[in-house]
Amino acid sequence: MLKDEIRSAFNNARKSGDHVTKDALEAVIAGILQKEKTEVGKVLTDGEVIECISKELKVQREVVSFSTEKMPEKAAESEAKIKILTSFLPKQLTEEEVLKIIAEADVYSDASPKTKGMIIKSVMPQINGKFDKSKVNPLVEKYLSEKYN
Repeated sequence: MLKDEIRSAFNNARKSGDHVTKDALEAVIAGILQKEKTEVGKVLTDGEVIECISKELKVQREVVSFSTEKMPEKAAESEAKIKILTSFLPKQLTEEEVLKIIAEADVYSDASPKTKGMIIKSVMPQINGKFDKSKVNPLVEKYLSEKYN
């Protein structure tokens, strides 16, 4: 399981003194433990572990965007954490692949905002952990504008 891989990598990083890897994985493990404790006795699936990794990736990307100018060393550390965390995610989809999934999910005849939301809702489970969720909305808008213009 993915959770076991993360724990193993965390223990190896801790033993070898790799603080960046240890810190990145420690945050993910904390997220996993928090989810498990909220639902006592539940063992997380790989999909739920991927959600924890994605959450930490989002945090690290925000750190990079806010600290690039004022604290470049902090931004560089966060970039390293991002590389470590993405190594635990499944192969990432390209924008073209996601547009293809969006086209398959579009079974509607109009381009209303409600349609956009329904397309996004049906696409999200297929791309979970494989594509940056924040980029889905603009892609759906792009697809709908190309389809109806």
